[in-house]
Amino acid sequence: MQTNTLKFSMLALLMLAGALTSCNKDESTEQEVITTVVAHLVAADGSLDQTFEWNDADGPGGNAPTIDNILLAANKTYNCTLEVYDRSTTPDRDLTVEIDAEKTAHLFVYTADGVNITVSSNDTDANGKPYDRVGIWQTGTASVGSMTIVLKHEPDKNAANPAQTGDTDFEVAFPVRIQ
Repeated sequence: MQTNTLKFSMLALLMLAGALTSCNKDESTEQEVITTVVAHLVAADGSLDQTFEWNDADGPGGNAPTIDNILLAANKTYNCTLEVYDRSTTPDRDLTVEIDAEKTAHLFVYTADGVNITVSSNDTDANGKPYDRVGIWQTGTASVGSMTIVLKHEPDKNAANPAQTGDTDFEVAFPVRIQ
């Protein structure tokens, strides 16, 4: 009788362990398909109000993306607002809304290479940490180069260099000419 009780207890314990491990919640989030990044630039003096697109219509691994060339005037201030889309679906999905809803888990990073642009922003998340989807581009003298924009997911915003932490949701580079 004691043997049957022991066998039953062991079987019940194994079943309970199996049930508990099979009910673990998968905490990984599905990676969004990002096909389009739009930089909307508006000159502070009203001389420009234009959108520039980086578009990879077929997603990663297919055809090369189409990229607008950004042409800006020297020594001017531009307000920049970024928008992010998945245009591989019908209708298009505006991912900007989802990213904005998760500001604390995201950070937009700008790197000017060879082009005289300084980027600043006071666009913050709910904790007062940088988010930077909206910023100010200050152009300098005439130059040619690129502006790389990266969206970091779950960066350590308390790190000395948060741009070096977290996962990269996208990294796009726009050719830029300042004249």
